[in-house]
Amino acid sequence: MVNTVFLSYRRSDTSGHAGRICDDLERYFNRTLVFRDVESIDVGADFVAVLEKAIAAAKVAIVLIGDSWLQTHSADGGRRLDDREDHVRREIETALKNAELTVIPVLVEDAKMPTEDELPESLHRLARLQAIELSEDRWDFDISRLVRVLERAGVEHQGLNALPAWVVALIGVSMLTAVGMTAWYWWDSTAGIDQYTGLWHLPNGGYWTVMERDGQLWVEETHHQSLQVWKRGAGLVDYEGMLVDLEPVFGKVDFSYRHRLRLSDDHTSLIGSQGRTDRESRMSIVLTRQK
Repeated sequence: MVNTVFLSYRRSDTSGHAGRICDDLERYFNRTLVFRDVESIDVGADFVAVLEKAIAAAKVAIVLIGDSWLQTHSADGGRRLDDREDHVRREIETALKNAELTVIPVLVEDAKMPTEDELPESLHRLARLQAIELSEDRWDFDISRLVRVLERAGVEHQGLNALPAWVVALIGVSMLTAVGMTAWYWWDSTAGIDQYTGLWHLPNGGYWTVMERDGQLWVEETHHQSLQVWKRGAGLVDYEGMLVDLEPVFGKVDFSYRHRLRLSDDHTSLIGSQGRTDRESRMSIVLTRQK
């Protein structure tokens, strides 16, 4: 399948954010859609030719900008963006020349959008493009904004109609089987609150502490940077799995973070979706036990 999103980033600047964005987008769109050099270029392939082909085939190019993106220097002391052979510069130049490609600057690590004066002349148009900021404090919300931009640019969600016929048939059989086992699932989920308690790790490095209080689940989310509990709330277990509403600890807000999760067959993962109660969009999420 053709990658419809090209992700340009500098490894020394935003490699961690690049991986996280890629994972979040592919969970939401339910398919492999992001091209990034670490995973997408075969050993021995012509690096430049592959990049140019990938950009030409994409609908969207994301330019990921961190706090050191603008001023990263090479071994000789020169700024890498000023080098005509710099791969990041080459990627952006190629993307900006494609009139049919939507180019989106994405700012992380509190980075600011560069001005034309700070960029080589061939990249001046980048400074005039509307950027999206991804903040650790509102990551899920910001990712949902990025998703909507991608959808408007023509990036499509992988649905059943795009799957092979045998997969669709298999899903149908599985659904019929699930209906026949509803009573068993009801007993299994309501009787096994203890199966949900413990420590669950989030993709961003934070974690949930899930406890039982008076026969009810209680969840506290610890922030991956501050290591402080910044969301907490009650949860319940029903025949569909686990439903949790977490409210931010700091500040008064009119929303909560709602999670609908199910326990994996091997009881090592919580799989489902999350969203804010004041927003319609939802994102896929997977939490895992510490091994």
